[in-house]
Amino acid sequence: MIFELNSRVDIKIKRGYEKSMAELGKFFGINWTRNRPRIVLMKNRKTIDLFREKKTPDWLVGWVGGRAIYILDKKGYEKESCHKYSDQEYSRLIKHELAHLFFQIAAKKDICQPDWLWEGTAMFLDGGYPRRRKIIRFTEFLDYYKKSGPGVYKESGFAIRLLVNNYGKQKLLQLVKSLKDAKNQTQFNKLFKKIYKFTPTYKKFNEMLKNDRN
Repeated sequence: MIFELNSRVDIKIKRGYEKSMAELGKFFGINWTRNRPRIVLMKNRKTIDLFREKKTPDWLVGWVGGRAIYILDKKGYEKESCHKYSDQEYSRLIKHELAHLFFQIAAKKDICQPDWLWEGTAMFLDGGYPRRRKIIRFTEFLDYYKKSGPGVYKESGFAIRLLVNNYGKQKLLQLVKSLKDAKNQTQFNKLFKKIYKFTPTYKKFNEMLKNDRN
C-alpha cells in the first residue's frame, strides 16, 4: 500500500503540540529535543482503515507508531468518528497520544501492558478524565491487561489520579520505568505490590475512592 504525504502548517495544532511537549517533558523528566515526534493526519476513516489494514471502530481517532502520532484530521473529525469536535478536545487528543510516546520512552518498551496503566496515564495527563461521568465504584478497568477497547477509558484515568494523589508522581514513574521487568500479569502484580505495598484489586481502589475528596 502506498500513501502520499504533504506537509501543512496549522498554528493551533503547533501551539497545542509545543505546550503538550513541555508539560509532558516536565512530568516524565524527559527533555525531548532531538528527533521529536511527528504528527501524521489521517484524512478520513477510509484512510485509517487502509493504513491499519483493518476496519476500525468509530471511537478510534488516534494512535502511536515509532516516533509519530497518527490522528484523524480535524476537518472530518465529527463526520468520521463518534466524537464531537472542539479545539480543546483536539488539543487533548494530541497530548494523549504524545503521552503514550513519553510513556514508551520511560518504560523502554514499545508494547506496554497493562492497558489500564497505559491508557489511564495518558488520560490523567491529557486532562480528559474529569469530563467523563464520575466514578462511583470501580468494576472493570483491571480487566484490561492485554485486551483493549472503549471500556478501558471509563475508569482508568480516575484510577491513575488516585495513585498519584495518594502516593505521588514518583511511584507512578517508578512503576512505568520498571515495566520492562514484568513479562506477564503475575509479575506485574508483584512489581506493583513492591512499589505500592498492595496488590491492585477493585477492593483497594474502591477504598481509595471512598476516601477521595476531589
